[in-house]
Amino acid sequence: MTGLIRNAAIVCPDRVTEPSWCLVQDGRIAALGREGDCSASSFVTETVQKGSAARRDEDYAAPRTERTQASNRRSNDADGPFSTVACDWQVDCEGDWLIPGLIDLHVHGAGGVDTMDARPDSMEKLAATLARLGTTAFLATTMSAPPDAIAAALYSAADYQRHPSSHGAELLGIHMEGPFLATAYKGAQAAAGIYPQGEGAAQQLASLLEAYPGLVRVLTLAVERSDARDLIEICKGQKVIPSVGHSAAEYEVMRQAVAWGLQSVTHAFNAMPAIHHRRPGLLTEALVNPAVHMELIADGVHIHPAVLGVVLGLKPPDKVSIVSDGTRAVGMPNGEYELGGQMTLVRDGVATLPDGTIAGSAFSLLAGVKTLVTTLGYTLPAAVRYASLNPAKLLGVADRLGSIEAGKVANLVRLDRQLTAISVWVKGQAV
Repeated sequence: MTGLIRNAAIVCPDRVTEPSWCLVQDGRIAALGREGDCSASSFVTETVQKGSAARRDEDYAAPRTERTQASNRRSNDADGPFSTVACDWQVDCEGDWLIPGLIDLHVHGAGGVDTMDARPDSMEKLAATLARLGTTAFLATTMSAPPDAIAAALYSAADYQRHPSSHGAELLGIHMEGPFLATAYKGAQAAAGIYPQGEGAAQQLASLLEAYPGLVRVLTLAVERSDARDLIEICKGQKVIPSVGHSAAEYEVMRQAVAWGLQSVTHAFNAMPAIHHRRPGLLTEALVNPAVHMELIADGVHIHPAVLGVVLGLKPPDKVSIVSDGTRAVGMPNGEYELGGQMTLVRDGVATLPDGTIAGSAFSLLAGVKTLVTTLGYTLPAAVRYASLNPAKLLGVADRLGSIEAGKVANLVRLDRQLTAISVWVKGQAV
């Protein structure tokens, strides 16, 4: 299948190129160029007609419906060679933004379903809902729960990876949030699901990871636990990213955990102590250590925008990823929703437990991008990078995902000037 997206403001990691076109072939970005670039246009024609290999010059792409052939034979079309391109579909973006599909490192659910439902139909609906909202790849995130419940969620996710929907976001793996956490900072995690320190917890983790090799990509743990080093060592052996969260770790403990191999911080500033000038805590080490990656929930609820700005100003630009921490309430109306065995109340996009504790998010990842642009004044390329290329780099998939470049997977999102998703393509297919 071949498709052409035209007249787009293509958002690259460091710039916007407009007006531009993107050629998609067999789910990949085949070529990119500027409107009116005859040499590039000729290459598009040659690529379509002869099936030649794509070259990696510039960076762009996308698709849509209808089979269109020679659809631009208007007398005022100055692009010449485009009038001979044969495409299965063609889209005129009319100057709208074209961004890479977003990648969510931390999302529990959306569209009324949750990873812990442990059902293939739930995972399919989750993937479809996320794609519709602009997230084209994700880590399905679990909660602290009894071993059999977590195992069931992993089994369901592994089954979905083997038989994915062709119209949903790509499931890149699992983010295990818990169950090796600190009860004092459990947040919306159920206390009964948190595993005691020691008592075979490390062996339980090893058994889960060995049963589903390559599925779990991130593990959130409290690094002050007596078994933290063992848990981190197991993660390293299985190529799982250890991330601190739901933790009361002191500054020195956090530094030691980083030396053991800790790589990231889960939803920074939430479910952990605030920075105190005499007790700096784990957040201080995360902020000053350029090697530590940080997740931020940029919905304007979990972290004040001013604090978001401080973190983004301190950290290297590739060491922060924004996440949604979305729950089954994402894309749903106000009401009551279950999260990890507990009831949450959603009002105007804010999800809480009955006692007022923030319980995940009811916002999409795209809403976080919009916060960075409209509230903090970030450029769209910079804001998008925090939700696409940075998470792709953390997961080691930036060779195929995370930016609009020739040769990469054609996961693309068309945004209007209000940053609302108009069209989404996953692997070159409209969803």
